[in-house]
Amino acid sequence: MAISPIEKNNLENIDLLQIEYFSDLDISKKDIIVIEPSEPIAITIRKFLTNLGFENIYICKDPNEGIKIFADFVGNEISVPIIIDDNLSKQNIKDIVKEILEIQPSANIVIITTKEKTDSHITDLFDIGISSIIQKPLNVLELEKALLGILDKKDTSHKERFNVLLSSSSIISENRMKNITNTDQPEIEMWLKNTKENQDIILDREILEATCNQCKSPNIIYSSKCPSCKQINIKQEILVEHYSCGEVYVKKIDSNICPKCNKSIGLVGKDYRENTDYYVCKSCNDKFPRPFFELICLKCGNVFVESTIEWQKDTLYRVKK
Repeated sequence: MAISPIEKNNLENIDLLQIEYFSDLDISKKDIIVIEPSEPIAITIRKFLTNLGFENIYICKDPNEGIKIFADFVGNEISVPIIIDDNLSKQNIKDIVKEILEIQPSANIVIITTKEKTDSHITDLFDIGISSIIQKPLNVLELEKALLGILDKKDTSHKERFNVLLSSSSIISENRMKNITNTDQPEIEMWLKNTKENQDIILDREILEATCNQCKSPNIIYSSKCPSCKQINIKQEILVEHYSCGEVYVKKIDSNICPKCNKSIGLVGKDYRENTDYYVCKSCNDKFPRPFFELICLKCGNVFVESTIEWQKDTLYRVKK
């Protein structure tokens, strides 16, 4: 059985990026959990949900059982809607909602209630993070409306991300679109097709792009370090090599005196030469033509070196402004 995100958090001390990852899981359109203590109401809900196309309907009388099933789904990187009847005599509905949101901060929770939306208990639940309520007596149209609002939310979110990416970029790539919007290739291709038809983008060129050697994400950053001490306190400098004494040192704009022999360095090209493409480490004073590059994947956290980069073909599109 998969480890729950709460247990994973306790064991691995996951950071905010990982919490955001669990918040952005794809929503299942065939699985749903119902926490309902009343058997007759549970039967009615099951019938409604079956008619709406749900295949796997998990009916639980005990909230703890429903939360455990929900945690298992999230542990397997699937988000499922969860319906809860607030008529639970043994447990506080607010505590149940909070426990679910600890597992997945953007969990899609629908509350079945006899209370009005303006009731203080219900407004408190909305403040905590529930998605919607369904008032009793149950109505299949209201249930459908609440669930469609949840299931369509992901698609709307993706469209918004595409539009933001389009408005904030002059050049976009397929790999980065997939990474940033967290969508699969068919959806990217459909969006590209529609955007090209609208003449919002034009094909620019194909490139070979550096990606993470673990998760294949192009969302990576470089960290430059000293090859000797691996510190980041480095700076590009102009080095002077004084021929007569062999001293190599960092050029000083206001001085033409060699720090070793205390003589004038003379004429460039004749008495000394300058090396413009060198770096100096301020920690260990080492001098080198090229830093040591370390790469960090912002998606999975993998740290790797240049020689292990995964190269992937990508297509660039120019955005028409």
